[in-house]
Amino acid sequence: MSLAASHHRTETKRAKFDLAISLCLAFWPTLTDAVNNEWGGPDSADKRDWLAGVISDLFPADSPANGADEADDIDIANVLLQVMQDEFELDVQDESDMVVARQIMQLKQECDEGNFSTVDALYATWQQKQSRGGDKRKVQVVEGDQDTDASEEEEDDGDVEMDEAPSLVPAPKPRTEPEIDEEGFTKVVGRRKR
Repeated sequence: MSLAASHHRTETKRAKFDLAISLCLAFWPTLTDAVNNEWGGPDSADKRDWLAGVISDLFPADSPANGADEADDIDIANVLLQVMQDEFELDVQDESDMVVARQIMQLKQECDEGNFSTVDALYATWQQKQSRGGDKRKVQVVEGDQDTDASEEEEDDGDVEMDEAPSLVPAPKPRTEPEIDEEGFTKVVGRRKR
């Protein structure tokens, strides 16, 4: 293989890996919510792109694949957590950062092997999503303690101020008691037969 062909192959692997990082971040619901709701300010989308570059920089192009100085999933997860906290003021506690980090490491391995099928499939899914308008859901954030003590309000002015009636919540289903057979064993009943 010529030097030019080898260089082109290395550039292709790197470009596909960078695309993989961007796609993993684009499909991360936590980050998507943060960007859509501009928790990082009006430039939240730019911060997501910057984060992709930060993660890409954890893997120097001139280092051998799976080299000793290369990052691992824990390093990636730490970067994700730190950026989410610093840039979006969001404390991620659902361990989705580790899921994303593992996805990135899996795609890194595939790209190093010259296998781009997963990256290409993710990209096709992303393109379909964008053609339908993308993910534009917004989240309403409620801050502070929303509970008020009615007795305190009564003491203040003697009259309780009523807001709109709360929405009705369906009553919980009654718990079925376990069935015990003649020998004293508890009978297991499937959910559909209850």
